[in-house]
Amino acid sequence: MAEKLYGGAYLSSFVEAILDNLSKILEDDSVLYGNHSALEFLERLQNCLYEVGPVLDDAELKQFADKKVKKWLADLQDALYFADDYLDELSTKIATASPRDPAMVLLLMREAYSIIAISRGEF
Repeated sequence: MAEKLYGGAYLSSFVEAILDNLSKILEDDSVLYGNHSALEFLERLQNCLYEVGPVLDDAELKQFADKKVKKWLADLQDALYFADDYLDELSTKIATASPRDPAMVLLLMREAYSIIAISRGEF
């Protein structure tokens, strides 16, 4: 897994792509109407991605000399793949659901709690 990290600022551009996807979801007010827990989770994810962005370039250079940094980048890469898959799935479900559908609100809440549990290692 860590071998994939060699070769430049791959993760920096991946973070930007995820932020773009996330911003599109958050811009549509009707999508998360009434689902405060899902909205809060997505906003927390967005904040985390904004915070990690500035250190990525430096970390990607330091991975060659520091195994801990390389491990952190590998773990981050896994988390980014997971977040990207989650946002893609969420976008698809949003596109196929009717606005303010109670079933959609329940689904978003369940998925937000699932992703929080997985990020904490409670799966």
